[in-house]
Amino acid sequence: MNRTFSKHMKVSNKARKSSRNEGRPRIGQRRITPRNMPATIIHRQYLDDGSQVAIAQVNDLFVAARFDVNENPLGAAIKFTGGQARANSRAWADKIARNVRGF
Repeated sequence: MNRTFSKHMKVSNKARKSSRNEGRPRIGQRRITPRNMPATIIHRQYLDDGSQVAIAQVNDLFVAARFDVNENPLGAAIKFTGGQARANSRAWADKIARNVRGF
């Protein structure tokens, strides 16, 4: 315990000793696993042929897929992760829209 000469607690302003608890929460020595956020559709675009592309976000994961008129998937979903995931998924959706439009 760090006490000063006058018996008061010494408060440090050094980052390694006074950093805030920004990691995962803990109860004692045990770490709690983080909960997933609910999936949220962040982009939906209707294409000229009646199909659509949609991008959903769950935590740091972006999932993009193409759907037909009845909202059935027209292929496998594509996962985007990392720092540029949002921009990459949006670029993918724009590329699909350009391909369907023809120019």
